[in-house]
Amino acid sequence: MNKKKKLHLKKSTKKIIINTLIIVLVIIFIYSIFNMTKILYFSNKTKQENKELFDLVINTESNKEVNKANTELEVDFDKLQSLNRDVIGWIEIPDTNINYPIVKTIDNNYYLTHSIYKKYNINGSIFMDYGNNSDFTDSNTIIYGHNTNNREMFSDLKKIYNGELGKNIKINIYTPDGNYQYQIYATYVADPDDATPLNKTISSFDKSDREFVFDKVITKTLTLSTCLKDSSKRIIIHAALLENSNNKEN
Repeated sequence: MNKKKKLHLKKSTKKIIINTLIIVLVIIFIYSIFNMTKILYFSNKTKQENKELFDLVINTESNKEVNKANTELEVDFDKLQSLNRDVIGWIEIPDTNINYPIVKTIDNNYYLTHSIYKKYNINGSIFMDYGNNSDFTDSNTIIYGHNTNNREMFSDLKKIYNGELGKNIKINIYTPDGNYQYQIYATYVADPDDATPLNKTISSFDKSDREFVFDKVITKTLTLSTCLKDSSKRIIIHAALLENSNNKEN
């Protein structure tokens, strides 16, 4: 093969490589734009649906006082359950955006990608572990939610893990049969494949990355779980049921 042919072959190969790289970069760009558009669409949709739902089922006058004292939300569970029979409660954490209905179904997969209206949504819903009793009577009740880019769902749990809300943090749970208040006593990061943290109770917990003030009594535990942004770890939060909760056992 003479030098001219070798040079031509070398240029052709280089051109093919460059064109291939351009095509790959264009595909990556289009895919990124698609994902960004998808995230933005569902972000706006989730915010709008949550606002409409909140206005429909929550007494807004009572909500104005909820962060000022121990005022309870007034949740219209008849309206909520007419929209979705899977609704079993409502969770509210003062000084966060966490103020949502809790659903439960026959597995832990469906509500990862479905809204309370049972429509596909990448932000999912706040849902109870399918193995728990719906009435919060288990020694440890587990609730899951996504960590989204728009501060929806369980994104604000990182504020608790980061110590932004102080040491005395309450979680309010409302149900059709009574209300529960929990006090956070532990938070830490765990591996997503390790089920042990999700089964911890106040009598068996052994670590916390933050110090909390709480009533150290042996009682029922509420566990909240959400992924970190890269999904390689998850934030775990444990809270103890307070004895003065207005529930069926008291």
